[in-house]
Amino acid sequence: MLSIYSALFVEAQEIIRRFQLKKETDHHFEVFSDVEKGIRIVLTGVGAIAAATAVAEISTCYPPKSTDLVCNFGSCAAAEELPVGNVYLCNKLTEDISGRTFYPDISYRHPFDEAELISCAQIRETEQMKSDGIAGRQRLYDMEAAAIYQAANYYYGPHQMIFLKVVSDHGLDAKQTAQIVHMREAMATLMKNVTSKVCPYLEGLCEISRANEEADGKQADLRREAETEAARLGEELHCSAVMQGELRQLLFYWKLTGTDYERVLEDYRRTCLPAKDKREGKRILDELKARL
Repeated sequence: MLSIYSALFVEAQEIIRRFQLKKETDHHFEVFSDVEKGIRIVLTGVGAIAAATAVAEISTCYPPKSTDLVCNFGSCAAAEELPVGNVYLCNKLTEDISGRTFYPDISYRHPFDEAELISCAQIRETEQMKSDGIAGRQRLYDMEAAAIYQAANYYYGPHQMIFLKVVSDHGLDAKQTAQIVHMREAMATLMKNVTSKVCPYLEGLCEISRANEEADGKQADLRREAETEAARLGEELHCSAVMQGELRQLLFYWKLTGTDYERVLEDYRRTCLPAKDKREGKRILDELKARL
């Protein structure tokens, strides 16, 4: 499952429409999903506390698996060098208040430029961004990403987190608060324009999540087979508890790599298995490791 967290409906509405997601009930936050397509969108509201609370609630209701992915998608501010409408994948997050930094793993190929992002407690003003000293660095500004990372870190690994941002403005002039209203009016058009870039990528993430789940299921089957075979072979080798654990790992590894270990084991069973004692069993196990 791919879970997407966005602050505002206007940021996510085109994705909701594109994937034809249905609204869920019984949550404190607005949630839209399609289980068969493997995608869920959560509208967190603006701000770090709201975003972290949303991640915690939804992750408790739907505990993530090791194959699931989480994405924070939404708008951001940027310096004037970065055009409005550009889409960036964030490779570094900084919490402005604490100065803490976080590094999501960029595990999958993507068509976007990469940039670092700073999460601030309030809307960034144009003059503040100019004084940040961003020469030679692509920097974005939002309010939720660092909080989402920290909350999601209780449920996901860094390799499962994606932070995707669309530049919507170059900061606000403190004397022109009416710009906020104008930004919201223009946001729908902006997000509609980037849908052709973003949605194929999100579809790819859904496919990756499904493929990971299938692979995980196959590995679970192989692990069970390895444990069953290790129990039998462990008796033949008179394995100690440590040797038994090593044997399980070896059998699982051989199955994953497609090693033809069964033919080799049959040779040993014809000649020297079962072993006379634990010492001989250890010698045979070391030979198997070296040979395979």
